[in-house]
Amino acid sequence: MNDREIAKLATCNLFRNVSIERFADFMKAARYREHEFRKGELILLQGCVYASLYILLDGSAYAEMTDDEGRCMRVETFAPVEALASAVLFSPKPVLPVTVGAQSDCRIISFPKEEIIKMCMSEKAILEGFLADSGARVQFLSERLRLTRFATLRQRIADWLVRKAQAQHTMLRDSSETAQNLEPDAPETIQKSPQSLQQSISIRVEPSFEKMADLMGVARPSLSRELSHMRSDGLIDMEGRTIILEDIEALKNIRNPKSRQP
Repeated sequence: MNDREIAKLATCNLFRNVSIERFADFMKAARYREHEFRKGELILLQGCVYASLYILLDGSAYAEMTDDEGRCMRVETFAPVEALASAVLFSPKPVLPVTVGAQSDCRIISFPKEEIIKMCMSEKAILEGFLADSGARVQFLSERLRLTRFATLRQRIADWLVRKAQAQHTMLRDSSETAQNLEPDAPETIQKSPQSLQQSISIRVEPSFEKMADLMGVARPSLSRELSHMRSDGLIDMEGRTIILEDIEALKNIRNPKSRQP
């Protein structure tokens, strides 16, 4: 790998807290393989033993799960520079639960499991990055599973937005209380409580709408259409990757519709 490719790989969540000089030294001695896949080709098959960590350098990929009757479900999409199935690598039975395919022409680098262990033992930041990435994958799948209890896409979006707003409100409230405790004589304007959830609140979509669509279990165009409908209905507004909640009470009612009277 050349210096530009090493610098790009260093932006992966696993390595981003390591200095580029330190990471370049790792790469000089590391064992790895480079792979290229054309659009439509399969990268990894469901049921295979996952013995090396694959990291997407260029292109886009997807993960699909197929049941015994041949029905496919798109689980996730991947963008550069993203590790694939990091949580599976060190599981007791590292068998891949999905098939990974190339959504466009892809370049991938793979590190044997033993090489990842060596890196983690040599650099605490890489160990922390790997654990954080694995934990994020588990959280993503847990949240997606939780959202399956909602029958419609609008309900899933409403629930996700309301929960994000509540978490943001709690964080602002705690920050305000901490500031008040640290500076009890601060001006009254600083000690005021954060905005009520009755008012509009902004939610930043991270890392992308593609990942949000994965979480909702739909394709990106389907998510865009529903967000557009919700905007037309006055529920939300949008500015880039920011969703502004215009009527949180209506969103709560969508999430938990009242039972109809007979």
